[in-house]
Amino acid sequence: MSAGGRGRAVCCRLGEHLEILGLRAVLLAYWGTTSVLARRGGKPQADGGESVRPKG
Repeated sequence: MSAGGRGRAVCCRLGEHLEILGLRAVLLAYWGTTSVLARRGGKPQADGGESVRPKG
């Protein structure tokens, strides 16, 4: 009877690992999509030589 319980526990742990892996994949895809969209739709970046501070 303990073998059945052990098999069930392994199955549940495997399911939890797959769920976590799927969540990570979704978050990574979301982060990548927002990163690409921010680069495309954002303002053009200033040149490295330009100062952000007003001259005064």
